[in-house]
Formats: sequence, structure tokens, C-alpha cells
Amino acid sequence: MSNSSLKLRKVMEVMTYHPITVKPDTSLSHVKDLFDKEPIHHIPVIDDNGCLVGVLSKSDLLLVLDWGTKFNLKSSQVINDTLLNSNTASEICTTNIMSVKPEDTLQMCYELFRENYFRSLPVIDSEKRLLGIITPFDLMTAAFR
Repeated sequence: MSNSSLKLRKVMEVMTYHPITVKPDTSLSHVKDLFDKEPIHHIPVIDDNGCLVGVLSKSDLLLVLDWGTKFNLKSSQVINDTLLNSNTASEICTTNIMSVKPEDTLQMCYELFRENYFRSLPVIDSEKRLLGIITPFDLMTAAFR
């Protein structure tokens, strides 16, 4: 496949459909469990209608955890348990996010990733319902198939 034909491919051809999602009121404890169990770095936050509310990254979650976590301090475990059980996804997710449509090109995604240092782009329909997610890894995979 030529470089130009790769650039013109559509998001719908390489995106991850039906990604793991959470609701705005999901506890951060549950979010942490998902990040610990699944090989993912971003979790879209959706409302009851499936509309995108925001995106939670693993980095967002790590910023909430107590500084002593990296040293396995017992006091940090207590603090983290409190933080994770008393806060929700909507409180730390990024809500002002860029998204793409399924018919957008991979070239467009590449440019958004490169210019903004994004690590994921939610894929939504015209009513802001989440359809999937695309990452730089998806672009690399498409380029080397």
C-alpha cells in the first residue's frame, strides 16, 4: 500500500470499536482496576445515552494518587484508598477534547496527534455518541499491515 493511499484511509477502517468505557459516576477505584487489568491507556467517559462526556487517561489517574505511592508507603495506600473511593471519573476526566468522525482520514488523525501531542482521539457520530477510539498505535498498525 502506498503512503498516499494510507493517508486517505478512513478512521473507521483502523479504529478500535466498542472500547472499554465508564460512566461519569464511576469510582476512581474501579477506573484504576480497569487500567491495572486491561492493556489500555485511555478510557472514554460516556453518559447513559452513549454520548461522550470526556476521556480519562492513565496519566490523569496517576496525578491523583499520593506522591508516596511510588515508594509503597503504607500511609499512601490509606490516602489512595480514600481518594479512589471518594472521587469519580467525571471529576478528573478531560472534557474539552478533540474527536474525529469515522469518515475522517488517517492523515487528519496523524496531523492532530503530531500537532497536539494527543495520545487518543474518540470517534463519535453526529450526535456525539461514542463509536470507538483511535490511537497512534492504530496508525502504526495500519502502516505496517
